[in-house]
Amino acid sequence: MTRHLLPHLRAVNFVVSGLLGQGVGAQARFDPQAKAVGEWLRARYLEIPELLLEPRR
Repeated sequence: MTRHLLPHLRAVNFVVSGLLGQGVGAQARFDPQAKAVGEWLRARYLEIPELLLEPRR
């Protein structure tokens, strides 16, 4: 998992590699599950601990 801080947007972006396998780009078929998981995650609101917002040292 990779964390990207976006302080000017007051946001944090987490990239979870391999969560959906190789993804829709590796297949010829439509992948509605990946879109559903992405939208579900995008729509979440939650409190982020300040520890996660601090730059790594």
